[in-house]
Amino acid sequence: MRSKIAPIIAVASSLCLFLFLAIAGRTTALKKKSDASDTNEASVVITDDVLLAGARSALDSAQLQFVLELDRKISTAKNTEEEVLILKLLSKTWNEYGNFSVGGYYAEKIAGRQNTAESWAIAGSTFGIAFNKEKTDLALRKYLGNKSIQAFQKAYTIEPDSFQHALNEAVMIVDVSMVDSKIPPMTGAQKLLALDKKHPNQPLIQLHLGRLSFTRSGDINKAIPRFEKVLELSKNQPVDQTLLLESHYSLAECYKKRTNKEKVIYHLQECIKLSSANPEVQRQLKLSLEIFEKEGK
Repeated sequence: MRSKIAPIIAVASSLCLFLFLAIAGRTTALKKKSDASDTNEASVVITDDVLLAGARSALDSAQLQFVLELDRKISTAKNTEEEVLILKLLSKTWNEYGNFSVGGYYAEKIAGRQNTAESWAIAGSTFGIAFNKEKTDLALRKYLGNKSIQAFQKAYTIEPDSFQHALNEAVMIVDVSMVDSKIPPMTGAQKLLALDKKHPNQPLIQLHLGRLSFTRSGDINKAIPRFEKVLELSKNQPVDQTLLLESHYSLAECYKKRTNKEKVIYHLQECIKLSSANPEVQRQLKLSLEIFEKEGK
């Protein structure tokens, strides 16, 4: 199961955005955090020790005893292989507790010992999940986001021909640049565009470039061809339904701005078909379609 974590960032973040759009109806361009926010957070320093202390304080006595006992076993491990097994159990346990920040901390330790592309990708993905789950603590988001980027960069260094490592790094740079002024806003976009040149028929790249135009700059003229290409590519290659779902929904929102009622209805209907596995999302989509057909908006 853990070996499947590496591709999560690109796909799971797409699903998160779609669910938010479908239920909340957000279509306005996102804005980067101001430098003032960075100044306010300057006095907040997140370290591994701070992260662990805060996480442990939130556990009940049985949970705390379990993880502390595992931590003690690391120092008595007979060899690196045994040490890694303990670290994997710690990472898995913290993830199950819902704390992917600490899960990422231990995944990073595993990667440091194994130094494989897969182990670094798992660390990057775990930190990325924690970044997406954290909604309020800006300093923690910066810490987690940059940890994720660094891990994906190490995975890519080991496997420079890997499309997935490069994509995950670019996506995280795009996301983290919105909360960290030290990262130039266009860095992630430029990496995505470079990937697009190398892999012009990769649906995930098209989706993320479409999302950039749609949610960051509000440029639907650039967004529409990207989302349309995802649908076009799906005719000749397997494309995850999550990607198709977001592409159709985003196109519906784009065509609302162009007041093209026929296309809005078509893409919402396609979303409804694709969301059969998620009754709540499907219900919200049906409601959106019903309201649009009645009011035209």
